[in-house]
Amino acid sequence: MSDIADLLVVIPYFAELSPELLDEIAEESEVVDVPDATVVIEEGDAADSMYVVLDGYLEVTKLNEGRQVVLNQVGPGEVVGEMGLLEDAPRGATVTATSESRLLRVPVAVFRELVEDPQFLLDLLKTVIRRLRSTEATLRHEERMAALGKMAAQLMHELNNPAAAVARSSKQLADVLATMGSASTSPSGEAPLSALDRADREEALGLWLDGLGVARPWELAAALTAGGYTADDLAGTEPDDVESVALSLMASQLAREVGIGAGRISELVRVVKEYSFVDQAPIQDVDVRSGIDDTLVLLGHKLRDFEVEVSYAEDLGTIEAPGRDLNQVWTNLIDNAADAMGPGDRLKIEARRDADQIVVNVTNTGEPIAADVLPRIFDPFFTTKAPGKGTGLGLHTVHSVLARMGGSIDARSDESGTAFTVRLPA
Repeated sequence: MSDIADLLVVIPYFAELSPELLDEIAEESEVVDVPDATVVIEEGDAADSMYVVLDGYLEVTKLNEGRQVVLNQVGPGEVVGEMGLLEDAPRGATVTATSESRLLRVPVAVFRELVEDPQFLLDLLKTVIRRLRSTEATLRHEERMAALGKMAAQLMHELNNPAAAVARSSKQLADVLATMGSASTSPSGEAPLSALDRADREEALGLWLDGLGVARPWELAAALTAGGYTADDLAGTEPDDVESVALSLMASQLAREVGIGAGRISELVRVVKEYSFVDQAPIQDVDVRSGIDDTLVLLGHKLRDFEVEVSYAEDLGTIEAPGRDLNQVWTNLIDNAADAMGPGDRLKIEARRDADQIVVNVTNTGEPIAADVLPRIFDPFFTTKAPGKGTGLGLHTVHSVLARMGGSIDARSDESGTAFTVRLPA
């Protein structure tokens, strides 16, 4: 056999073919060396050949609503361009080299001879069906994310306006109350009280106010304590004046709380907009740290009972990736960790640089994954959660997203907990 035939015989598609047919493929086909970033197949062009990847890597993308969506990464031993030949239709996607690559260009005439071989045709159909399902799932996911992004943009706009108005009003109210004199009458210079001292002072003030016959003595006592007052400070003050001071303090405290709440809403609006990458390009330089931090903010309600530790290497840098998709990775991993943990457990996230990769470890000390279950956790629709608690698509989505980016994920689990290791091309 020729040198090319020797290369083909170790590829599953061609392993069962006769030496004569392999030699014919080698003779009629052409080895093509392509530089990095070369477009090998252009979406919409006529299909005239199939390519076998001998060395290097290719990326398959499809134009969807004005955006290039990454469908797949193809490496040595795989084929591309076969679907257009089977359908006798224009190319359905664009294929671009993501590294210096060596390809075998198999013309349509040779391809037609190949599909007459039952085993080759069966292997090819299996690949085509798998790719069609993957493409459909990816495009549906993109449509859902695009729709979610539009809704998020509208919702964030609607939320941000009233939140900003509330923040302005609370500040103005605080300024008015300060002008009225509530701030000037408050004692100053006292060190912050401990929880126990605060409780003792509130009790003493409450009893004193109750003795004066003031309405709502315990509620006013809390406001006066927060304002730095003691019963001695107010000795000799008329009950009506005491109540006026307390109510003024309560109003000032409420204004501050409203301002803090409005500020929190605005911060969450910012995080959601950045998290969903609303109105931004699908592929861009993404800061892994910001994505993880934003995810921790959004899932903060699920992490309140746990210790969370985050550490980032200084030389982490950025990656080129679809930001929204990458944030799904962090969301699913952190959300699953929260579900596996109980009070007192710890979530640890570490990100570091390893040569041309960014490595992120997400470790939790919660319930470990059983050894017989671990190999299946990335399978679609497989879940260990109770019915109605999970779809079984979270980790499958993580695996698919990372595969499209040229990354990977591994899992380890034992009595000490569970660790996921994500590797991303830097």
